[in-house]
Amino acid sequence: MIDSIAKTTQKMQTQQKDMEIIANNLANINSTGYKREEPFTEFLKREEFSGFKQITDFREGALITTGNPYDFSLSGTGFFVIQTDEGNELTRNGKFKLSEEGYLVNDKGNKVLGQKGPISLSELLFDPSKSIRVSTNGEIKVGDKILDKILIGKIESQENLLRNNDQSFIYEKGDFGHAKENEYEISQGYIEESNVNPIIEMMAMIELNRSFESSQKLMQNFDQHLGRVNEIGKI
Repeated sequence: MIDSIAKTTQKMQTQQKDMEIIANNLANINSTGYKREEPFTEFLKREEFSGFKQITDFREGALITTGNPYDFSLSGTGFFVIQTDEGNELTRNGKFKLSEEGYLVNDKGNKVLGQKGPISLSELLFDPSKSIRVSTNGEIKVGDKILDKILIGKIESQENLLRNNDQSFIYEKGDFGHAKENEYEISQGYIEESNVNPIIEMMAMIELNRSFESSQKLMQNFDQHLGRVNEIGKI
């Protein structure tokens, strides 16, 4: 019985973790470029591994048009590269803006990297009539002048990506490669939606709640049985 109690306790802990994962997925339905975190029990059903680990569903989300020249979506392999104080981050969230200093930055003010380093669009500050054009390979132009090319990071294995926050990742092995032009396509004026399907997540949450309640009842039965055993031992 002790072994059964231990297994049921472990199962309940996993179920609680999965409910937290699903709740976070639902909270990020409208987060640009968000990649769904997959509950551990889904992988157990496929028997791909044993032991808890973070699993991310990297399937592409739908593209929606914004018309904003500083918004970008990314199709195919790769990630936008963001420079932070803690190091470079990888993200599919291409919702950027022009900073007061003339850099292309994300919503936190961190700089987007190009092949020359942080992407500088400072000349747009001096002439508001100018605008940028970005080709599908990431080449940035103002008029006929090429300013830079958006850097697209590529990793060997998605298993080596550690989720840093809801919309960005850190590559655990340190340096990452650069995607080739035929491996991705950038669309200016578009963003990639979250790949979370709310109906699937809600159904999974309902199933988990039912399973968790069954585990709770089983633990209550164990507790009652042990109580009776203890009472018999006192006689």
